[in-house]
Amino acid sequence: MTIYWFKECSFCHQGRLIIVYDVTNLRLYLHCEECERGWLDPAEAENAGKGFLTLLESFETEMPSLKMIENMGWLEYVGGRFEE
Repeated sequence: MTIYWFKECSFCHQGRLIIVYDVTNLRLYLHCEECERGWLDPAEAENAGKGFLTLLESFETEMPSLKMIENMGWLEYVGGRFEE
């Protein structure tokens, strides 16, 4: 499975901000693989205070395809990818 990410987390500076699809709310968001912080708007990802702790939220997720990312208008936020 290919996983797409945006940039380094502005909160912990250790994890990558993974682009994740929120199946429950039908939206993409950024999810830090290390500290579990999330951002709904990539434009606010540089501001650590604008994030939320994803562990406190209740929603189902899945990894989006590149086509889904493109269709939802987030293609410009793909900074890298890796295989899992």
